[in-house]
Amino acid sequence: MFNIGGGELLIIILVIVIFIGPSKLPEVANTLGKLSATIRRFNQSFQDEIRNSFDDPIEEAARKRGKELIREESNEIDKSSSIGSVSKPVTGESDADEEK
Repeated sequence: MFNIGGGELLIIILVIVIFIGPSKLPEVANTLGKLSATIRRFNQSFQDEIRNSFDDPIEEAARKRGKELIREESNEIDKSSSIGSVSKPVTGESDADEEK
């Protein structure tokens, strides 16, 4: 990620030891470790929240209802198109006229 080699890392550590001092180095390392753990927990909770939002039961119910509505509409369209092809041609006479 940062593309830091071994020599560069050694120089960074030496600069930190010079500025902080060897007596405070354990405290700083402990603080950085706690900070890192806190960031990881925050990141994990954020990822869990995002995953849970996709698994929300209300959203799942809405998706199912939407699929049902689409299925109903397509069935109605299929029925109306098949009814139109089976019906008798219009001749201008009603069924009552045919019975007489």
